[in-house]
Amino acid sequence: MAQIADVNREIEFSDRMRRSQRSEAERLTAIIRAIDELMFSLEELNLQGIDRVPARLRERAGALIEQVLARPAPVEARSDPFRIRYRVVPMMDVMFEVQDLVLRLRNPIRITDPEDQQESA
Repeated sequence: MAQIADVNREIEFSDRMRRSQRSEAERLTAIIRAIDELMFSLEELNLQGIDRVPARLRERAGALIEQVLARPAPVEARSDPFRIRYRVVPMMDVMFEVQDLVLRLRNPIRITDPEDQQESA
């Protein structure tokens, strides 16, 4: 009987791990979609010749960055590379970096861009 109980515990543990991994994958996918939507809005501003990021988009960017980094901080107080920018193109650059980080979290063994590897060397 002990063997059956052990097997049942292993099955339950494996099932919890699988659900946890699926939940994390779904969370990261939702973040990627939200980043894509924000990037689309920023690209539209850029195409319209608008240079300043509206407050609502800065707030959305800040919320996404906090989700990814899991460390809340006031938007203007950030000093890291993911600091909120007021100009469209620099904000797009920040969001590309955040998106890259999320993609790496979702798939740690993905092939990286050789250009990125040269820049970090």
